[in-house]
Amino acid sequence: MKNKIKKFISFIIQLLIYFSLFFNSPKLCAYLIKFSLTKNNNLKKKNVSKNKIVILLYRSIGIRDVEIVSQFSNKIPEILILQRRIVRLVLLFFLYKKNIFFTLKNLKPSEEEFFNFNKNKIKREEYEKFWTETIFYLKSFYKKELNFVTFAYYYFIEQGLYAGCKNNKLPVKLWNKECFISEPDIKYTVKINRYKDVFKFFKKISTYNFSMKKMLIGMDYSNKNKIAVNGCPRVIDFISKKKKYKKITNLLFLSFTPIQGFPPLKKYEKLNWKRTYNRVIKILNELASYEDLNITIKRKNFNTYFTHLKIDKRINTVVGGTAEKSINEADIVIGLNSGSTIEALVNGKYIMIPFFEKDKKLKKYLYKFDKSIVYNSEKKMKKDILNLVNKKVFFPLSNKKYNRTIKYYYGNGRDVVKKYANFLNE
Repeated sequence: MKNKIKKFISFIIQLLIYFSLFFNSPKLCAYLIKFSLTKNNNLKKKNVSKNKIVILLYRSIGIRDVEIVSQFSNKIPEILILQRRIVRLVLLFFLYKKNIFFTLKNLKPSEEEFFNFNKNKIKREEYEKFWTETIFYLKSFYKKELNFVTFAYYYFIEQGLYAGCKNNKLPVKLWNKECFISEPDIKYTVKINRYKDVFKFFKKISTYNFSMKKMLIGMDYSNKNKIAVNGCPRVIDFISKKKKYKKITNLLFLSFTPIQGFPPLKKYEKLNWKRTYNRVIKILNELASYEDLNITIKRKNFNTYFTHLKIDKRINTVVGGTAEKSINEADIVIGLNSGSTIEALVNGKYIMIPFFEKDKKLKKYLYKFDKSIVYNSEKKMKKDILNLVNKKVFFPLSNKKYNRTIKYYYGNGRDVVKKYANFLNE
């Protein structure tokens, strides 16, 4: 019942924001945005900065990072959350120009639609002018200093808001949550550089690791003076707090996207990991007959890639939600080019990275995994799994070879809470 009431209130707010757009009333829009701002229960603190409010542009992973910093620090400002559907609503209104059906349905515009819209100087200036006036009124409603924090540079639906903040001299900070990308993909991103114009809006930038810092500086050299590598607070979630001495019985396959790691260019369109994926399924089907081994396949959602091969009925398939629970229950994890695979490394599991492609040059598109856990042979992977079954070991595993990969992506965790508390307060 509570969820239904919340959804109804959210719809009414969006409807009223639409009318504020239709009648060109930035002041009403600002008031409705102020009314819509929420406080996450995990971010409520008794002791907060008396002179600053940070508005987070909602993303679940980013919010979790901030929750962790809030949990371990008493030196953070008051934090409010702005739902992205409201920010998207403003863009949709100007994009589809007063078409109530498209606006209230809150569709997700494509990148191409946005970039084509942005090329039209008159439309873009009209859009940014509305946000500028809205932010002006929003700023006037608060006696404290306002800051905005976003979690990725490519959230194009937010660019009008960034412009409005810049025109009102309100800081926007980028807490860059992206950290998983192959080296060829980094080179492609820097070369194509579709979002080079967005960085002028960011006063400060925080990244998890040095590869992301290098990429963002490559996209805009001026980022060099405002970027810091602060590590990833969320690593705290992945670390198992207790040592367990247990028998190895649970195998998890983290279903992966066959094109992950390949740049989205025409010359790469035939490259994929489908052969590797299908060979893993073949191994799992062969292992399904072993009664001492429980096998689970974790898929992100029903739309993710799934093999044409028939999967043994004894294999459990989990679809949707985060992989955290599945990883916690697993002893051995098979994965490739995914954040969840790195999470399993942090969690101290046995990790196996399959690489069963005929073209060995494709290895350069793998994430930075230690060679010792990358398998070129199906026979060896199956043999190693069977050798581990029923073996008793202490979890989480302590493996220095894993640390190289973990630090490469998640950065150095030393003083991570202090660094991000400072980032929020700057």
